Amino acid sequence: MAFSEIDDNLWSIISDYLPPQKPHTGRPRSDLRLLMNGILFVLTTGCTWSDVPEKYGTKSTVHRFHQYLCENRAYQGIFFDLLQRGYDLKIVDLSHCSIDTKSIPAKKGVSSDLMAIRE
Repeated sequence: MAFSEIDDNLWSIISDYLPPQKPHTGRPRSDLRLLMNGILFVLTTGCTWSDVPEKYGTKSTVHRFHQYLCENRAYQGIFFDLLQRGYDLKIVDLSHCSIDTKSIPAKKGVSSDLMAIRE
């Protein structure tokens, strides 16, 4: 799968869930958009954190930001918002999805739900 960086439309959605910029005291924070692109680079390409291109920040900074987003449940908010916008725009259609193996027919064409009722 080819990696593409976050465009402006997606960034406008994601940026609402990221931490606010720190005041100008002390060391300045890394560019959050570059850090998000670094995280998406790892997740899209399947490379290790040590293979993150330097333009996105150091491997430890990108990984630490990923951990911060996990711990503060930012990904859940981002994913929920993107999913909701997909429903609103009629892009997401779950009518052809399977939740788990219970909805897949078992041997001889009997679904596992019916097998559970028979037992």
